[in-house]
Amino acid sequence: MRLSIIIPTLNEESCIQNNLSIFARDIKTHFREIEIIVADGGSVDRTVELVREFADKVCVASAGRGKQMNAGAEISEGDYLLFLHADSVLSASGIEGIFNITADDEIAGGALRLKVDSNKMSLKIVSHFANIRSEIFNVAYGDQGIFLKRDIFFNIGGYPDIPIMEDVAFVRRLKKAGKFVILPYYIITSPRRWEKEGVFYTTLRNWFLILSYMSGVSPYRLKDWYKNHGG
Repeated sequence: MRLSIIIPTLNEESCIQNNLSIFARDIKTHFREIEIIVADGGSVDRTVELVREFADKVCVASAGRGKQMNAGAEISEGDYLLFLHADSVLSASGIEGIFNITADDEIAGGALRLKVDSNKMSLKIVSHFANIRSEIFNVAYGDQGIFLKRDIFFNIGGYPDIPIMEDVAFVRRLKKAGKFVILPYYIITSPRRWEKEGVFYTTLRNWFLILSYMSGVSPYRLKDWYKNHGG
């Protein structure tokens, strides 16, 4: 079984080199069946230059996380695909956990638990409740490392071409294709988005966006609102 890790980037020079070097040191030395694909959205900083040292493949697509992840999937060779945010890292145990469930034909895909890389109690609480939400409702968002079988990815049409909430829409499609699991391993993600605008405001804004989308509000309208409120 081969796993393709697809990372969408856009002006991520501040974190991407360090995160990919961790992959090279901790992941690729243990698992030869992994390829790392960076799907860039037209960065104007040194992102593309920096990732070439560590990525197996680099592609450039139109900006937009869904479009970029679809472009990365198109050039992938893995039997499974894992989509990982540029500011997040995954441990070797998490990779092994994914490999361990691939023999179960009932499982279409899944995600991992979230851990914000911070000692602040407020962000520990954010992580805790995000994981409770995932366990109770069997849902996951893009920062939790969504993974699935490659053939299922293309059968369900990949990520929808919408400007926001593409991960929510994608998981909805994925759950119709088979069993969706939350593995007991962690994606470690940067606290930067919470630190930038405050934990309470960022969390409240995220919940507003999700609930609005689930209630039928257009993702294009939500994107405009998001831009006007710090996004």
